[in-house]
Amino acid sequence: MDFDKAYLILINNSNQQMKQFLFFVLGLFLMVHVSTAQYQKSDWGIGLRLGDPTGVTLKRYMGATAFEFSLGRTHYFNGNFYNNNFNDWYLDQNYNYSDIQYLGVQASQPIGFQAHYLIHNKISKIGDESVTGLDWYYGFGGQIRSQSYEYDYRYRVNGDNNWYVARGERVTNVDLGADAVIGLEYTFPDVPVSIFGDAVLFLEIIDNPFSFWFQGGIGGRYRF
Repeated sequence: MDFDKAYLILINNSNQQMKQFLFFVLGLFLMVHVSTAQYQKSDWGIGLRLGDPTGVTLKRYMGATAFEFSLGRTHYFNGNFYNNNFNDWYLDQNYNYSDIQYLGVQASQPIGFQAHYLIHNKISKIGDESVTGLDWYYGFGGQIRSQSYEYDYRYRVNGDNNWYVARGERVTNVDLGADAVIGLEYTFPDVPVSIFGDAVLFLEIIDNPFSFWFQGGIGGRYRF
């Protein structure tokens, strides 16, 4: 396969992944709009999240349920899994070089977007002590994660002992899947601020089906 053909395949794959991302986000916002249209009064929270992802978090409270959105830097708990995935990428290209050597990678910041539907349950006592403002919650949803990186490598072709260097072979990786969530949230009685911590199990469906990733985070939100 020549470079022009490989480039066209890469562009087509990226376009398909972007379409999947847009339909995913559009579907989530339509679901929120339909589910919350019946509420004349809503309670919002916006703040920061530290963990996976690290970034901005937005939550819409609706009594005992809520929608939660988080956008930020992801892959904190996955190390350099995607950056070091050169061999799998090369095999997919079908270049059929006689020899190849990996030289390095330049990676962008991986970005993740989570959307969750949550069910809150009040905790009224811890041991013999009464408490207010403390909830535990569970829920489900989905997330999409994206990262771009460029591989540098050198190769030989059949019948030629010279090495040729290829730089900046761009790859865009998009992961899409389902989440299960469990967490705790405390709302201060005298100030419109809440703090939270959660754990998330991400089941990847695209592009490594049935891979599981553990995520989690802590953070705080201003309520309004």
